[in-house]
Amino acid sequence: MKKVLTALLLVALFVSANDMYEGDVTAQEALEMEKKGDALIVDVRTTLEFLYTGHGEGFVNIPAFDWTYVPKSIEERVKSAEFELKTDTTKSHSDMQKLYDPKEVVNTNFVADVMKAMKLRKANSVILVCRSGPRSKAAANLLAKEGIKAYNLEDGFMFGWKEAKMPYGGF
Repeated sequence: MKKVLTALLLVALFVSANDMYEGDVTAQEALEMEKKGDALIVDVRTTLEFLYTGHGEGFVNIPAFDWTYVPKSIEERVKSAEFELKTDTTKSHSDMQKLYDPKEVVNTNFVADVMKAMKLRKANSVILVCRSGPRSKAAANLLAKEGIKAYNLEDGFMFGWKEAKMPYGGF
């Protein structure tokens, strides 16, 4: 999993070297733009992140990327379960991750979905948000390359929106 996260961060760093999006906005600026109808806030996190870690007021969840975990052979998974039973121990999260191969899945409808959501909300720009910033910057650059006026929420949902005590729901 660390390799996957490292690769994702490297991609984000590479993309940020060639930023095309309009720039970063604070949580307060984002909320004001959204309330005026100037912008739509799109949360690019996975659906599970959106559901289980909360979301900001008015955020529309359109995942840019998702993850799937391909299980290794049934033999390996049964062997792991038997080991736990024989040793009366439950394997750690990191040990259990070794039984799955993570695979990034790109949302091929992302740009079209964002454009449709913007049209529905009559917004002329979009503010992208993820957990802490790298994925939303990559998504903002992707949209900017398509001619969409895109901003990134500074420091993401966890460290930008929530820490600024902006309205949010969920956990």
